[in-house]
Amino acid sequence: MPQVDQWNERALKLTADSVRSDEKATYYGGRWKPEYERGVDMLAGLNAGPGKKVVAWNSALICDMIFTQPVIHEFPKLTVPTVLMIGDADTTAIGSDIAPPESKAKLGNYAVPGKQAAALIPGSSLIVFPGMGHAPQMEEPEEFNRQLVEAMESVAP
Repeated sequence: MPQVDQWNERALKLTADSVRSDEKATYYGGRWKPEYERGVDMLAGLNAGPGKKVVAWNSALICDMIFTQPVIHEFPKLTVPTVLMIGDADTTAIGSDIAPPESKAKLGNYAVPGKQAAALIPGSSLIVFPGMGHAPQMEEPEEFNRQLVEAMESVAP
């Protein structure tokens, strides 16, 4: 598994083309719409702007944390109302391009860990967006917002 400096090197190489390619492959279940370019422009802009070294370093730290500091054992300790929202066609998985073949097949199947996480968090609920990928808020913003507002109203004191 890469070290923080290696994650940083990867992040510094990020371009609009690499973001677009990654998102086309994993974010939207194989469907691409022109409006998704906004997200590509935002992320590529952060990585090309004057703060790009800070952005890359923060990204590297996040990647490292994901692999070295799992928090799943903390889920049963959560006491706040929790709503998880996933697209069941999400195949996003940090490091999947460098994962060993036996691990690669298990990565990015959010329908499975989404249900597992919801089962571990006391009183949580899980909203699944069928056929959607990593960004249901981009794919179907009206439906996502409707369900988000409903979920927040159901947990409001």
